[in-house]
Parts: sequence; C-alpha cells; structure tokens
Amino acid sequence: MTGTGVVPRRSLASLAAARLEKTVSADAVRHNLAVLRAAAGGRRIMPVLKGDAYGLGAPALADLLVAAGVPALAVDTVAEGAVLREHGIGVPILVMDVDVADNAEDCARYRLMPAVAGPEQVGRHSAVARRRGEPVTAWLRTNVGFNRFGPREERDVDAVLDGLHRARAAVRVAGVFAHLSSSATDPGETAEQAEVFRARVGRARAVLGGHLTASLAATHGLLHPAALRGTDWVRPGLGLHGLLLPGSRDLPGWAGSGLGRLRPAVAVRARVLDLLTVTRAEGLGYDRSAAVAPGRRLATVAIGFSRGLTGPAPAFTGLLRGRSCPMVGRPGMDCAQFDVTAVPDARPGDWMTLLGPERTGDGAARGGGGPVRTAADVGAELGLTLYELLAALRMPVRLEGAAPAAQGDDESAAPP
Repeated sequence: MTGTGVVPRRSLASLAAARLEKTVSADAVRHNLAVLRAAAGGRRIMPVLKGDAYGLGAPALADLLVAAGVPALAVDTVAEGAVLREHGIGVPILVMDVDVADNAEDCARYRLMPAVAGPEQVGRHSAVARRRGEPVTAWLRTNVGFNRFGPREERDVDAVLDGLHRARAAVRVAGVFAHLSSSATDPGETAEQAEVFRARVGRARAVLGGHLTASLAATHGLLHPAALRGTDWVRPGLGLHGLLLPGSRDLPGWAGSGLGRLRPAVAVRARVLDLLTVTRAEGLGYDRSAAVAPGRRLATVAIGFSRGLTGPAPAFTGLLRGRSCPMVGRPGMDCAQFDVTAVPDARPGDWMTLLGPERTGDGAARGGGGPVRTAADVGAELGLTLYELLAALRMPVRLEGAAPAAQGDDESAAPP
C-alpha cells in the first residue's frame, strides 16, 4: 500500500500466477545446455523453441540461451520466429515447418530462415527475394521417413534440388536438415534414416555447394552414433529441460553420452483455494459421479481442464506438505478437488505441487531427497507424452534465476 492508502495495481499476469504457475530453473537449463554440448562432441547447438518453447516461455528462454552463447535457434512457424525478433533476439532462426505462402513476405522481413521442401516453396521464397531485392537464406528440409514434409522419392528430391539450383541467386541454402521418426525407440530405423540423410546431404552439396551444413540429431539423436556421423548441428528441445523419453538408457549411445546428468528444470504448483469436510456420503462436481465417504477432507485446488488437467480420478495426485493426495471426481474448468484427509494441517493458500520437487513455504525445494512428482509419472497419469505434457499445462511461466550476463561457450564456428 502506498502512502496515500492506494494499493498499487498488479499486472494481469501476476493475478493468474498467484493461483498457479509453472517455473523453469535457469540454472538447470544452463546445466543441461552444457551437458548437451558435451554430448554433441563439438557440433553446434541450435535449441528448438517451438510451441512457445513447449509452453515454457520462448522469449525468456531465448534470452537465456543466447546469453549462454548458442549461435542459432529453431521454431516451427513464422509467427513464433517473429515473436522472438520482436523481443530483440538477433541470432539466426530456422523455421522448421513449411509455413503458408501468405507468411513468406514476413519470413523475409523478420530475417528468418525458412524450410523449403518442394518446388512450390522454392518459388514462393524466390519471388519474395526478387520483390525485396535481396536474397533469402533457407534450409532444405529433406524427408528420410518422418513423412510430414518433403518428397520421399529420389526423383522428387532431385526436382527440389534443381529448383534451388536455378533460384540460387535469390534463395541461398545454408544447410540441410531432417527429422528422425523413432530416435527415442528404434536404433535400427534410426541408422537407416541416418544413412539416407547422409546420401541426401552429399547430393545437395554436389548441386548447391560444399558449404552446406547438416542437421539431423535432436535430443534423442545424441544417443545414436549413426545419427551424429556427418551432422554439424544438433537441435535439442526436450533435453534442455532435463527430460528424456522412457527407454533412453537402452539406446546404443547411452553409455558414453553423459545424458544421465540432465536435470529436470520444470515445476508446476497450484494454490489450495478452500477446504471442506464431507459430512454425508454423496457425490461432488457437475455429475456427482464420484462418491465420497463421510469424514473425508477435500481441498479445492486452482487447476482444472482449461489448464491441462484432464486425467481421471483418482489416477492423478498432488503433493501437499509431503503427502500424496489423490484427485477426487472430475476436474472443473479452473479447479479440481483432492483428498487431503492425510494432511490435517492443510490450509487455504497452501501450494500443492503437481510436477517437480515439493517446495517449502518460502518457495525453496525441500532438501533431503523429499517427494518429487516426476514428469514421467505425471505424463502417465494424464495419458500424455513428455512433449505433450509440457505444452498441455497452460499457465503462467516464471523463469527462476535468469541472469543477463553473457557466458562463454565452445561454439565459435560461424552461424548459418
């Protein structure tokens, strides 16, 4: 309160964050970047910030990563790249998905590097370059089995290369990249796709020039020696946040990768809004389908299906004062109920931990190996992959421990 007795106005974001929030540890992200750099063995790192960095706040994370010395970033869409440019990010940005023709002009205006995977896309970016009187820098996206963008057959690949060769004055190709379809699960298929990729890169260099760089591996690609051969850039996403899909330890490159040192960087918590004790056997919520026995104590918690909480009760649980508390009934739009009978000292305003280590009242993580809600457990309870989980939990994000000071890095090679 000010001296005039007027309460200062709070930001709209702070109003939402007072109820629930995602936090991302800047220290953990920096640590994970160092782990990924070491695993990449001198290859350059191009962090992927698609989907608002998996729902974790792309502008703030871009600031952190650029300060840590990454030479380029990747997104999925022109709009995502434009957000980073408007935020002041100046490093090269690759737009990995083929965007609509209507966005080609803005792609050039924001100095983004579009993916081109077919002759029509070559033509659209070439036309923009001619109108603007300056060349567009692009990457060739080749299809080695992911089968989302680009031709699969070699004759169609040749048609794209021929179009790029003819448009070389307007469209300057910086590199070639592809997505692996099963790098988290299938070493054999990954090795086959890596072999196709290396052959495609060789053909592209023969047509467009030996300067082309190559990027195949993302986080799980680091666990496949075959995917790293001939790769100049690694494009990690999930690994930046300390997460790997189940089965990663069984992949051929695990032993020497060092990825076991990754640290989970993300936590989610929500406030207890109210408490009630059930006095008679009855249901609760919209359809009252969940029967609750007399004497049970329920906490109403500030997270619901509008924020991504879609799991069925009682599979989903939260941590409150060191105890696991199961969800009861179906979640509402902005709140859900949890059985806190085992937590007699629970109070309105308490934070319930839904992902990550439980924290003390002052916000610090509990020491001594206290209870943790792992991303793997939460994803299993909600029926989501780790990728889906981070993006599905839609709520305010706070980057903890970010510092503006630039850090040294070992990626001195010129960016694309």
